[in-house]
Amino acid sequence: MKKEIVFGPSVQGSLRMAQFMGVGKCPDFMRCEIKDENGNILDDIKRLNAENEEKWNNARPIGGHADDIICLEFNLEYGDISEKTPGKKRYESIYDMISTMYPEDRHQELADEWVTGIRKKNRAYLKALNEAIENNENIRIWYSSCPSEINAFYWLMYYLDSKKYYTNVSTMFLPPNYWNGRYYCSAWGQLGPEEWFNTLKLGRTISEDEIKSCSQRWKELRKENAYLRLMVGGNLISFNEEFLDGFIKDVLSRMPETFRISRLVGDVMGECGLMLGDMPIFDGVYRLIQKGELVLMEEWNESPMRTMVKKK
Repeated sequence: MKKEIVFGPSVQGSLRMAQFMGVGKCPDFMRCEIKDENGNILDDIKRLNAENEEKWNNARPIGGHADDIICLEFNLEYGDISEKTPGKKRYESIYDMISTMYPEDRHQELADEWVTGIRKKNRAYLKALNEAIENNENIRIWYSSCPSEINAFYWLMYYLDSKKYYTNVSTMFLPPNYWNGRYYCSAWGQLGPEEWFNTLKLGRTISEDEIKSCSQRWKELRKENAYLRLMVGGNLISFNEEFLDGFIKDVLSRMPETFRISRLVGDVMGECGLMLGDMPIFDGVYRLIQKGELVLMEEWNESPMRTMVKKK
């Protein structure tokens, strides 16, 4: 038996599809039935269905079962990481980040439910990981240089080191700018399920020395306990808030006088190559609003990302 470790729900879903994609007939959920007013399926939808069926028929499954997948969603690229095992402080950091977009006067219950769900799932998956270690099972870890994945990988190496678990551990590292035949990818979430089989050649066994080396680096990062951790030049480096703010201000300098927050966040994600999600960048934009460097043009939108702002 082999446990598959991933670090985000979208990657978990893609891996689950990759386990059985190509087996049997293309399932109905791969087809769309949107019709026009005359009850005919639109041409664009027909083409999409044909493409999905072709992907299914040409795919090769990687095997395994849903129960083999362990998804640890700790979001360790930002916030407090001082705890040995992510706990109260970690979830406070996640809550603080999420609640920036959903503060008390705007659907705070969404932030509460979101974090509660993450905590519950992580608790169950961490239990499954411990059982796999106790049973001396094979563990395969899927990760990339994407901040959420590389930080979780280093933490996992630290965790395995603390358990003295050095055997039966392999990795699937997706290198930066991995060419999938159509475009370059830098994170597992950018690959379609039909493409996972072709990446199996990237797998390798990780040694005890490598586990200990990564574990040591995570100990150092825990002591630094900075605002942000990113992969730069092959090293995982701590950064303060001003580092991210610098990127945001650089993009901001080229923005029109007024714009929606989503445009600024999207341009930062697209231009800066940090591979961060939208929440840390939104948090940086929110800091600029609090400092008065950006001014709200309207009351917070129902979707905060769509709120109009202007340069001061």
